[in-house]
Amino acid sequence: MAYKKIAKSIAAVFAAGATGILIALVSIAIGSTNVRADEHQDEADRDLAAIGLRIAPDFINTNGKNLTLVGLGSFIVNAQADCNGCHGSDPANEFLPKNNPYFRPPNNAPVKYNQATYLNGGQNFGPVGPGIANGVVGAGPDIISRNLTPDHTGNPEGGNDLDTFVTIIRTGHDFDHLHPNCGKGVTDNCYFAPVNGNVLQVMPWPKYQHMTDHQLKAIWTYLSTVPCNAHNDALGMKYPWLKNQCE
Repeated sequence: MAYKKIAKSIAAVFAAGATGILIALVSIAIGSTNVRADEHQDEADRDLAAIGLRIAPDFINTNGKNLTLVGLGSFIVNAQADCNGCHGSDPANEFLPKNNPYFRPPNNAPVKYNQATYLNGGQNFGPVGPGIANGVVGAGPDIISRNLTPDHTGNPEGGNDLDTFVTIIRTGHDFDHLHPNCGKGVTDNCYFAPVNGNVLQVMPWPKYQHMTDHQLKAIWTYLSTVPCNAHNDALGMKYPWLKNQCE
């Protein structure tokens, strides 16, 4: 691909004057560098995607999806960021009992995630500062990890489109308003300063915000392949915002 583009540019050089030749040579140098960089990035993405597809849970649904994006997203979610480490509802049951890498043989291979807890949220990280919780002034409300599985629309995080997802990761904006600042009519389950109730707490968006748009799209695409978890259970009753409309 790169050589064909360079050959066309060389042909154009001979049809140009001296000034045209100089401009063309510069264009060739810049263009070929960009092509090499793009091809290198594409190759790197394919390599990481291959790993991502290999380590992804066997219950994801890739029908109609770009496999390179799915694989790259899986690599980030499962190998780099360990999203399930926080967004899995039960760390003790993150893996199936007979496929747990922390167990002794023969209960340690091959590693398999537990679909019942995978990325469905519900981990309790406790309060992150002063506030009011259940009418008691002291520590603020508990921070509960969110359900990242798709809803009936097929969009992850309970139906968030790609633009909303990118905004969340780039800014930390909490569209659910689950732990607002106290005041202006908010008198319970809220936080006092210095906590900023408008942004997600605990979630490491200040680090993830530096990812590229392509990487964030890959993550969003991968999350859309995960089965919907409705959280029709005791945890969903306790934290209603974890519930998901699967149909």
